[in-house]
Amino acid sequence: MNKHYHYLPLSKVSPGTVLADDLLDKVGHVLLPAGTTLTERMLQAIAHHDIHQLSVEGDPGSEQENAQDLATRLERIEKIFRHIGDSEPANILKAYVIQYRQGESK
Repeated sequence: MNKHYHYLPLSKVSPGTVLADDLLDKVGHVLLPAGTTLTERMLQAIAHHDIHQLSVEGDPGSEQENAQDLATRLERIEKIFRHIGDSEPANILKAYVIQYRQGESK
């Protein structure tokens, strides 16, 4: 991804927006490559793939929007890892993912 990207809910993405990363379906197939300029038709098709947010190029929103975006991402991490229990490898992975999402990874 480039340095100037952010995540937007699909409902807030408009035609002309540029993807910052490859758009993948549930099984990892590339639906659209990074750098694609989205059209209205593409946005409608994306909705049919149960995709709810996109990584898009451009300057991030306000500080409040960024905080809300981070909170949403952290909630998603909690949901993904909700069944790990005391599994040390999974907890280590979870910690790395959280650090990455908070911008603390190198």
